[in-house]
Amino acid sequence: MKKLLISICCCLTAGSSMAALQVGSTQFEDKLTKEGTELVLNGAGLREIFFVDVYSAGLYLTQKSNDANTVIKMSGPKSVRLVLERDVDAVDFVDALKDGIADNTTEIEREELKTELQSLIAVMNLIGDVKKGDQVDFDFSDKHATSVSVNGKLIGEKIGGLKLYQAVLKIWLGAKPIDTKLKADLLK
Repeated sequence: MKKLLISICCCLTAGSSMAALQVGSTQFEDKLTKEGTELVLNGAGLREIFFVDVYSAGLYLTQKSNDANTVIKMSGPKSVRLVLERDVDAVDFVDALKDGIADNTTEIEREELKTELQSLIAVMNLIGDVKKGDQVDFDFSDKHATSVSVNGKLIGEKIGGLKLYQAVLKIWLGAKPIDTKLKADLLK
């Protein structure tokens, strides 16, 4: 009986520790509800530049996958949540977005998405500087299409369709991700 109680306690402790994942100063919950749909944490990691923590990122999907191409092509709602570990000015944030998309899409793809990319950049410029602790969500859903929220406030919705969101996902999950360790962590 004593062994059974110890086993149950160990299982309960292990289960509660899996309820969230600590990355940097951020605790990513194992589930997130967006527009009535429950998304599960696929993985989370830290974006670093020259040993400086920039942001923690969590990838939420309707079902887990460790394959980048599957995730990028996956239909249904999804979310990338960034939580800033330091202040980042608007120019750097927008430049990183542009570079990540340019590195992971073809010129033809960028031309096809030109208007949507301009809209996304306009939304990012509207956000302006982001401060340590700010939460930036890049979401996709049927209702809002590609959307961006900051600290829970919707800043831009219907910025573009699924192809734009796929281009955004490629920033972290593409062939030339912004950070290879972060890509691996998002796909755990």
